[in-house]
Amino acid sequence: MRNPFPRIGKVIKYDLKHSSKKLLPLYGVLLALGLLTGLCISPTRTEAFFGGEIMSNNTRDWITVSIGFAYYVVACVAAIMTIVVIARRFKQSMLEDEAYLNLSLPVTMGEHLWGKFITGFIWMFTCCIVTYLSVLFCFIRLGLPDIFRELGEALPEMIQELQRYNLTIGKIIGMGLLMSFAGTCFLITLIFVVNSFGLVIKGRQGFWKFLIIVGLLYIDGWIFRLVPTFDSRFMTEAAIGNAAMKSFGIFSLIMIVLSAIYFAVTQFMFTKKLNLD
Repeated sequence: MRNPFPRIGKVIKYDLKHSSKKLLPLYGVLLALGLLTGLCISPTRTEAFFGGEIMSNNTRDWITVSIGFAYYVVACVAAIMTIVVIARRFKQSMLEDEAYLNLSLPVTMGEHLWGKFITGFIWMFTCCIVTYLSVLFCFIRLGLPDIFRELGEALPEMIQELQRYNLTIGKIIGMGLLMSFAGTCFLITLIFVVNSFGLVIKGRQGFWKFLIIVGLLYIDGWIFRLVPTFDSRFMTEAAIGNAAMKSFGIFSLIMIVLSAIYFAVTQFMFTKKLNLD
């Protein structure tokens, strides 16, 4: 039996090497701005601001605000560029000039797509980790150990409050991870399936792809109506927690099913409609 993992690994390695030239410098800038923001923030000025004192015309205050705003902009750009690079890399390697080389290699279409899917997942995960670290850097002078200690002290009260709704921290974290996984799969496969229609669209591809995205999201909106709703006014606290977990679970499951459909459609399109001549 053919072992697909070495070939998938090579696809991942090649795509990571190519896209890292654009994303890693951007992530580095985000971390640097987060650290710079944290170093510029003065605990005393922060306390004064939240206490109602208006920011003065002090040059340092304006520099801090400017750096903080730049950090916010770069954080947004990093998230958007991660998605753009994933989409652009897929198009370059599967539909444009690179396709002649990539798709002539002894790698099946499924191995190509799985390699690109895993690569997209790696970049989305990396973007989340980098953003989280940069946020921590922003609080570096505001006493991170004290913040974590206060959170630890508040943990028993949080657990007790969650128990009223028949929830635990483990359930909350698990559901958050499931929804993040499902959402990432949905976004990456949506990029794949939209680009796969480029095989049959000859002119004005940007316009038609936009209509395809709108159409797919409209259909998905109707499918998401299958998620059960509940009226908390007539339910006990425990029932509210159970109903919410059920709704989030079904929502995640629908996204995973849609992702599988999008992946299958993409593989079908590239297998049946691709013509390198």
